Amino acid sequence: TGTGSFTSSLTGLTANTPYYVRAYAVNGVGTSYGNEVAFSTINVPTLTTISATSIKSTTAESGGNITNDGGSPVTTRGVCWSTSSNPTIEVSTKTINGSGTGAFTSNLTGLQQGRRYFVRAYATNSAGTAYGSELTFTTPPNVTLPTVTTSAAIATSTTTAAGGGNVTS
Repeated sequence: TGTGSFTSSLTGLTANTPYYVRAYAVNGVGTSYGNEVAFSTINVPTLTTISATSIKSTTAESGGNITNDGGSPVTTRGVCWSTSSNPTIEVSTKTINGSGTGAFTSNLTGLQQGRRYFVRAYATNSAGTAYGSELTFTTPPNVTLPTVTTSAAIATSTTTAAGGGNVTS
């Protein structure tokens, strides 16, 4: 009641939706309305996950592409991965690749050989965190080089020799 500035909290709004508001005041004569003001609520960012590449036994590359910030700047972006489906930013296996929109690449490290991984790009703004689609990749199994020894070479003529070796594993 009374004159002066006031603030009202608007709740129950839908994300990414335009709204129109007007202040009003009531006295004994009636109701008076202020000018109409438009605003839109913000939404989480829109993004895609980039398929894993350069897959090695313990490392890989993935990334994402943020195509829309949802109406609020992207403050954190990266990739999260796990051997379980639907990894989130709550896992310790994630990258942080700066902020903003556009494409980015992440280096996934600490992977285990011969394992299937689930990976999702993520982007966070003031409305929350959004995830790109979940993709999978598998690291190569534990493969070692063969073990080989070389036998002594024996000259068989002035211009030729014979040599060989032994592959033990």
